[in-house]
Parts: sequence; C-alpha cells; structure tokens
Amino acid sequence: MKLRIHFTSDDLMRIRIAEPPDYLWELVNSVHLLQNSEGRLLFRNLRESALECTRDDRESSRLLRVLMTLSPYSDYFPDFLTPTAGHKDLESGIDAVLSTPIPRLREELALLGSGRRMPSWVDAMARGDTEVLRLLGTAMRWYHDDMLGPLWPTIRAALRADREHRTRTLLRGGGEALLTTLGAGTRWRSPVLEADYPVEHDVHLEGRGVVLVPSFFCWKSPVTLADPAMTPVIVHPIDRDLLWSSTLGVRSGDASGLVSLMGATRARVLETVVELEMATTGTVATTAGLSAPTASKHLTVLRDAGLIQSRPEGRRVLHWPTRLGTDLLRKGG
Repeated sequence: MKLRIHFTSDDLMRIRIAEPPDYLWELVNSVHLLQNSEGRLLFRNLRESALECTRDDRESSRLLRVLMTLSPYSDYFPDFLTPTAGHKDLESGIDAVLSTPIPRLREELALLGSGRRMPSWVDAMARGDTEVLRLLGTAMRWYHDDMLGPLWPTIRAALRADREHRTRTLLRGGGEALLTTLGAGTRWRSPVLEADYPVEHDVHLEGRGVVLVPSFFCWKSPVTLADPAMTPVIVHPIDRDLLWSSTLGVRSGDASGLVSLMGATRARVLETVVELEMATTGTVATTAGLSAPTASKHLTVLRDAGLIQSRPEGRRVLHWPTRLGTDLLRKGG
C-alpha cells in the first residue's frame, strides 16, 4: 500500500516547514506507539511510563483508553484530532479539537467505527455531547502533562534541531532535495512523493503547496490527513541520528553506555553484524554464541530500531548494518 503525494512545480516552491512542536501530532503519534512494538529501544521510556501511570490508577487507565479508542493504530484515525491551523500551545489545540463542527464529528467518527465495535460514548461524541467532549479534553491534558511532560524538553530540542537541518537543506537544494530526506520509507520520484502506508491514498496538491511537520514520535513513514481537501500536511519522522542521540544519550567514547542501553547480548549482536558487514541469521548466531531463535529475536529489535536492514534470500535472511547502526556502535565503543 502506498501514499502518493502529487506535486506541481508551484507546489515545490510552496513547501513550508512548520515551527515545532505540534502538540497534537506528537500526542496522536505517541498514542499509536503505545499500541505497537515499533521503536522498542527508542521509546521504551514512554511505554514504561504508560504502564506505571495506568497500572493502579483506574482514572488514568480510563483516560488512556479514550485516546486509544479515538486514535487506534490502524488504517484510519479522525482528522479532527490534529487540526492544521498551527497551534502554538496545547490549550489552543485542544480548543480547536473540541470546537469541531458536529457534522464533521459525525462523519469522521462514523468512518472510525466502520467495521468496529465502539463504546457508547463515541456515539454521544458524534452528537456533540459536551460532557464527552470535555472528557476528551481532560484525557489530552492528562496525557500531555503526565506522559509527555517529562520528555518535553528533549522532544522540543530534537524537533528544533531537525527543523534547522531541513531548513538548510531547503535553502541549499530546494524542494526536491528536501523531499529526499523524509525517512527510509519514502521515495521521491518526481513529481510524486511515495511512502509506505496502510492504505492506498493519493493527494493532489494542485498548487496549494504543503506543510512539513517534523514529529518526534512519527516512526518510519510519513503520515498525512485522510481528507485530501484539507490543508495538505506531511508529518514525517525526525532525523534518526537526532532521535537516537536525544532519546538515548549515548556519548562518544562511552563503551558502557551502549551495553547499559541495549544489554550485553543485543550490543554483541549489533557488533557482530557490523563486523561481518553482511550475514545470515545462522552466521550471526554462531559468531555471537547464541541460539538461532535468540539471535533472530535480537535482530528483529535492531531492525525495528533502524540499526540494521534485512532481506530474505531463498530460505535464509541476510542482515547488514545501517549507517546509523555503525555510527552508534562506534560512538558507544
């Protein structure tokens, strides 16, 4: 499945990079990560915080369920959760969400509920029930304050650094150069930007331009709004090197840092792949002194983290290090 964003020459001249952070996109993207295992090394603090906050707190569990219900990790979540007006603070963003016109609530929540069993409060929200909308606002504030709050200085700094990097790319190389930098899951094939996506989705910009929104919690591939008639946005992952350094803080020359971060076994698997340059699962297992199932499990985590790449070749799977994996090992050693 592919996302295809069709550019004209005018659109390439009208690419704008949003001033981060976008509070609501970070909220939604991080809620998605809580519902899957992607980026296990990078985002383990977020998942551990969620487990800790909700383990013995029924109200926190209830609020998190509200957000997960409205923003499932699936092929659709409602656009009204991420207004495109460039809100500079959390409260103005929440106000925009809660002010969504009832016809739009009804339409988007109907799409969300298609083929799914939804709790009764979703129907009430679709009717514009003020109590249920207040509950959503409460859930969003709680999640930002308790879940993202401790990480927010790190998030803000990484997003600003990413924006500065991409702004320089845009100034030096123009729009086409910038569109080649939006993550491993994207491909710029002029005049179309393609990305891996859960559904087939085409967006024709037709001279409207596009807003690029860097996101700390966007993983692998960009995200856009479901409604192609809305202001076009491309929410994309920040530079992976920035994400690693800001999230994990591995310092150059700190050999113990990589081991404490990954664990000795996983660090050894990464070191093995880097040393061999390309190897099968069996070869990695033998070289690292592990069983094949154990090596395979660690290789999967490293691949999810963007530290190695893999491809099937007949009955075997070949693995090789990414530049990020190689750099991280050198910095950690």
